[in-house]
Amino acid sequence: MLIRLASLGQLALRQPCLAPADTIKARQSLPPYANQPLVLRIFDVADRAGAEARIVGGAVRDWLAGMEVGDIDMAVNLPIERFADALEQAGLRVIHTGLSHGTVTVVQDKTKIEITHTRLDIETDGRHAKVAHSPDWLEDARRRDFTINAIYMDAAGKIFDPLNGQDDLQAGILRFVGDADQRVQEDALRMLRYCRFLHRFGRGQIDADALATFRRNASLAQHLSGERVRTEMEFILVADGAATACSLMQDTGLATAACNTDFNVGCLAPDGAVDRGDWLIGLASIMPPGTAVSLAKRLRLSKIEARRLQAMDRDIDSNLPNLAGDKWQQAAWFLGDDSAAIYAVKTRRSQAQFSSTRWDELQNWIAPECPVTGADLLSHGVDNGPICGDILLMIQKQWVASGFTLAKPDLLAMIPN
Repeated sequence: MLIRLASLGQLALRQPCLAPADTIKARQSLPPYANQPLVLRIFDVADRAGAEARIVGGAVRDWLAGMEVGDIDMAVNLPIERFADALEQAGLRVIHTGLSHGTVTVVQDKTKIEITHTRLDIETDGRHAKVAHSPDWLEDARRRDFTINAIYMDAAGKIFDPLNGQDDLQAGILRFVGDADQRVQEDALRMLRYCRFLHRFGRGQIDADALATFRRNASLAQHLSGERVRTEMEFILVADGAATACSLMQDTGLATAACNTDFNVGCLAPDGAVDRGDWLIGLASIMPPGTAVSLAKRLRLSKIEARRLQAMDRDIDSNLPNLAGDKWQQAAWFLGDDSAAIYAVKTRRSQAQFSSTRWDELQNWIAPECPVTGADLLSHGVDNGPICGDILLMIQKQWVASGFTLAKPDLLAMIPN
């Protein structure tokens, strides 16, 4: 009996004594971006579980670079299953979808933080890695992609930078951790991530070692899932330096391997301003004409996105002068909501002058409705079927050509006897 009581006592001592959420105070040693309730609770749960949690990757990198911090990722030197249990005992919601990769997502209110246990890769195939927990923070740093992403911050705000990522960040050098060939062979997506970060953190100057690595290993990207490639392209095409990133992809064969197509980089706007809210415009600008269907399939675009990409790829060069001229409304009426995007893409492909004023007009124009509909034609004795559609299109063209001025009786009078 005494042995049993002692065992229960020992177990009780091992259980984390969790502080209520409202008793966890902000820490003056942490920068403002990290001083938020969920981060503090994760630090607290790790500490009470006899482990340590640290912020890692993009959040620390961007803070050190003086940039706005977005999502926060954290690491913990405890097997993720055990830490997930501790988090749930603390009353936090834990999503287990990445458990096989050593990762869980913790949710509180509208905040989500991804937590990965310190780990090492024990087997890789260029797309996925089998990982094992290792409590060694240095081992965890050595398996990361770039030195600037292997910087950690602990609960006291202290920086742990075993690979000198801060020096590279300050010098504007984007460098792979360790052997570049090994890093991209572990996960070919790292080549696309390098392209995405090059302008922002590498000042557009590619490391010679990375360039040679890309040329040797670009073909590995053909095995990446369409969803992963699409995510990176979406980031690349709405950011500063999109032309630099796409040029690197084209020059090294990465564009062909990852997207199954070449890039017409010269058709990408240098400043990318128009594309900031619509990455598909950038994609349509650089893809060769006629490749919308195959590209949409490769990138696993939604049906709506695929239709938009095809709309921007249509052979409508004859409409471009009208979109750019005085009768732009007549041309835009038939192109629908994509008229501004089509204008941007066709302007670039033809190397014509792009007008931001015309772009704004096309974006903001509310097209009038034709006074005659298919129902009107049916009520006037037109047979339902292709003939009805043909007559309606003829009437619409006459109405648009009139500057949208012809009245309904005049248009109905055009119905053939």
